[in-house]
Amino acid sequence: MENTGTHKIEDPALHIVPANLVKRLANYFIDVIFFSFLLYIVLNILAPFSPLANKFLTLKPETVKLIDQLLLSFIYGLYMSVIESLLKGKTIGKYITGTRAVTENGLPISTQTAFVRGLIRIIPFEQLSAISFPPHPWHDRWSKSIVADEAKSVLPKS
Repeated sequence: MENTGTHKIEDPALHIVPANLVKRLANYFIDVIFFSFLLYIVLNILAPFSPLANKFLTLKPETVKLIDQLLLSFIYGLYMSVIESLLKGKTIGKYITGTRAVTENGLPISTQTAFVRGLIRIIPFEQLSAISFPPHPWHDRWSKSIVADEAKSVLPKS
């Protein structure tokens, strides 16, 4: 959309359909499972050389401390930032569900936007902000981005 004074001119070639709650939940669960698998592999590789990696591999649910949870949340947010930046708004989950994070104008997200989205994901209970119809979690709202359903959307050529 172009803003000319007080009138907005809509681009007829642009039509963004936000991904529904089912696809957003699928994205989240697929990405968390993939992240957990990848983290497990990396920690196993690092364990012989790093006491911290070894500590995380041997954690039991009853011994997890707040600092451990915060560190894992930070690593997850950083991982999501890098993946969305490198894959231009995609993650493993988004590839599977046919969705993509784009700006409110439908353009691919920038590296800066990907990192903002990732950092916002670190906020405790941020995932709960996605439970709405249509889902619009904080990491979308605050970074001025949308997760679009690619099959139903018409996005500008990048």
